[in-house]
Amino acid sequence: MAARPRLLYVEEHAESLELVERLLAGRKYPLLVRAGSVDLALKLARRRQPEVMLINLELAGVGAPELMRRLRAEPATRAAPILALAADTRPSAVVKGLEAGVFLYLAKPLQAEPFIEALAYALEFAAVERSEQPLSKESK
Repeated sequence: MAARPRLLYVEEHAESLELVERLLAGRKYPLLVRAGSVDLALKLARRRQPEVMLINLELAGVGAPELMRRLRAEPATRAAPILALAADTRPSAVVKGLEAGVFLYLAKPLQAEPFIEALAYALEFAAVERSEQPLSKESK
């Protein structure tokens, strides 16, 4: 039996975390890994190697652009699709996010159907990407 794919959700607000937990409740995928800060997100990303990441682009402190740069520098998360979540949906903001490496850009407040569709697409993409990667020495 294959392990459940992991979704790393980087979010500071409890209400937003609860919403995503409710949207995923009862589904066979994915396992939700929560991080309330950039530092915790990086530690969990290294350790848990999520298939997909959902990042609130309005994080305090270092912020999402720096987090995305750091995640892209990590071998374990370099290719994992990033779903961005932001209130700013102006075309220039979306383009900036896509240029920074966002896979899909989702608007706040998070809506159930677009989120579930985006997540399914990102998980499918991640599965294909991982299947095309050469086996590491540890996997052989």
